Amino acid sequence: MKISFFRKSILLALLGVVALGFTACKDEVDDSDLYTFTGNTITSYLESNENFSKYLYVCGKVKLSNRSDSYVAQLLSARGNYTVFAPTNEAVQNYLDSIYLTKDYDITQIPDSTAEYIVRNSIIDNGNSDAYLTTDFLVGALDRTNMNDRYITVSYGTDSLSGKATTMINEKSKIVSPDIEVSNGVIHGVDNVLQLSNAYLPLLIEETPNLKVFAMLLKQTGWDQKMNKYRDEDYEQNHEEMGTDFDGNPVAYPAHRYFGYTAFVEPDSIFVEKWGIPEPQIENGILVNGDEIMEVIKDKCQQAYPNATGTNMKDESNAVNQFVSYHLLPERLTLDKLVVHHAEMGYAYNNPTQLSIDCFEYYETMCTIHRRLVKLTEGKQTEGKRINRHCKHKVDVPAGDFFEEYDVDRPGILIEESNKGYVNNALNGFYYTIDDILIYDDDVPNVVLNERLRWDVSSLLPELMTNGYRLYQTNGNLPFPTGYFSTITYTDDCKFRYLPYYSSTVDNYQGDEFNVRGQYDMTLRLPPVPYRGTWEFRLAAPVNTSFGMAQIYIGKNPKNLQPVGLPLDLRLAQTNPTIGWEQDTDDWDHNYENDKVMRNHGYMKPPYHDGIKKSGGTVITESMRNTTTYASFLRLRKIICAGTFDPDEVWYIRVKSVMENTNLAFLLDYLEFAPKWVYSGSEAEDIW
Repeated sequence: MKISFFRKSILLALLGVVALGFTACKDEVDDSDLYTFTGNTITSYLESNENFSKYLYVCGKVKLSNRSDSYVAQLLSARGNYTVFAPTNEAVQNYLDSIYLTKDYDITQIPDSTAEYIVRNSIIDNGNSDAYLTTDFLVGALDRTNMNDRYITVSYGTDSLSGKATTMINEKSKIVSPDIEVSNGVIHGVDNVLQLSNAYLPLLIEETPNLKVFAMLLKQTGWDQKMNKYRDEDYEQNHEEMGTDFDGNPVAYPAHRYFGYTAFVEPDSIFVEKWGIPEPQIENGILVNGDEIMEVIKDKCQQAYPNATGTNMKDESNAVNQFVSYHLLPERLTLDKLVVHHAEMGYAYNNPTQLSIDCFEYYETMCTIHRRLVKLTEGKQTEGKRINRHCKHKVDVPAGDFFEEYDVDRPGILIEESNKGYVNNALNGFYYTIDDILIYDDDVPNVVLNERLRWDVSSLLPELMTNGYRLYQTNGNLPFPTGYFSTITYTDDCKFRYLPYYSSTVDNYQGDEFNVRGQYDMTLRLPPVPYRGTWEFRLAAPVNTSFGMAQIYIGKNPKNLQPVGLPLDLRLAQTNPTIGWEQDTDDWDHNYENDKVMRNHGYMKPPYHDGIKKSGGTVITESMRNTTTYASFLRLRKIICAGTFDPDEVWYIRVKSVMENTNLAFLLDYLEFAPKWVYSGSEAEDIW
């Protein structure tokens, strides 16, 4: 069966998979999609440029997949949008000579595995989006993965001879011929074959010369063995290949289900400077004075975690073990997704370096006996991404300096963009070096996290982030089979679709949502609160006549959750007396009175923090709270319950349709936990 490659590439863009991942049909390049006019394609340009002849030869040896009779060279002659990091002849020859330990290795003898490594690492299928120009680059990983489902990273440096700025790909490959635009993409000539580590994250950390101490800690606590998953092989063999869209049309499910991890790592120099460990002694790449260093670290960890009295470092009751686990996240996060910037007030997503107000992400770390959150913050005042930053914000009636920081009593630990030229991109995750010792001290739960906590639901699904779907840069609904996610379950009758409204003017928090239809019944594992106390739990409750009604359940036993109140009816207009919403006016005393009325009915207006995206280049000035453009689609907040929550307890929320009409949707957008002092304190809760 042949498929128009153009139509297939659109589908693959929606699913975030590479060309070889389309498992429903045999991969072929349809002859009708090949260019016949005189303008250069990627392949014809490579044919005309002798400096890339060896790379072109290798492309001609690599098939699209083991089910295909078509080659990558043919693919690069087809319609589409491809970004190609093409190594020069010298780069290809140097690579072959180095791995086969011979001079002038005969390229015609290149093994298929080596050819595939060179080619698949060098090509990104941009689907319906434009191929990447260097003006699109930011430090960190590009949004789309290459043909090996791996992220390609960008960094900048200075040429040691010319003093000119350089653009580095995967830290080792310098772009020497940038932005060669052809009819089906962009070519960047590079001076080294793109190489990606095939090591798992713990091994990559161990192989990095300035991370020997943390690598030792991973081994001694056993966390290195807990980060050794890469791909769900059962899913590879047994998952359903096709789902449907909301109209019943067949749509491919994700081809893969990857596992991933993120580690925040202190370099050896930070341990020396901040904790006074002995200077690490390295011989033949091995840390030889580890025992001496470990004695200091054990003492420091015991001071930091005095209640962790276990003596076995591989037990989570041990202080060193808890120190290490607080550095680890169970998802693969690219640098730009550590803190999401997309729909906040004052921001335009096509100008990603022009930050505005602070944005936050709260991630649950990998320790299981003590559920702990780490807070990441970034805004125009933070000077980078910060861990566990604390300050006050101007939260009065919106003005030109709205939500500005002041009284920064805890600047937060800086997450560094790169590690001195060392690769941070492992087969199953990333590490990021930090500039201070990361500890879960008492002020983290009691000060830093003692605030209203808000999560985009997509940030609670590790597989969504690991597999590259969060805010994927194509609009559309992405289906996932039952069992794909580890933190949410749903029945087979549930049409669970992710909608990354990347470039749409829809009033979502952070610009995405889960739209759920069918006879849905789903259960989401909730994130922890930072300390035991009284917390109010809220759920986004959009109002729309095409939505449905569902019973909400909550509790600690996912098989026996208790119903909360009456079913939540999303069909009600916000002006319904049972909600009591009124449009904000210039009279903020009136607006605050309306807030009180809505709270008495169990509702709140949307937060002011995010707004309506007019276009990617236009700064957002119309908030979710006060939108007139989308007043009939407001993402209100529904107060589900208030009660005692404990960080070491696991709570779940269940949402079950009570409608017979399976076309009526439920929407998962964002949720909140608010401590009692926020929602019932001496001052009214801020609007942000």
